Amino acid sequence: MKKLKLPVIKEAMGEPRILSMDEYFEFVQWNLKYTFKHRKTHERWKKLMAVDVPFRLE
Repeated sequence: MKKLKLPVIKEAMGEPRILSMDEYFEFVQWNLKYTFKHRKTHERWKKLMAVDVPFRLE
């Protein structure tokens, strides 16, 4: 097995920028455009990710 050489972050990360609703909407549209080529593909993916087995928390 090869050893992974991951980067070591030595500086603290800054606070994430808060997006306006317009910026967030643009991000979601961009994500759907480049992640899923078609709406049907998105719908199939959502069905695959859904839990379809009954369960109960005790």
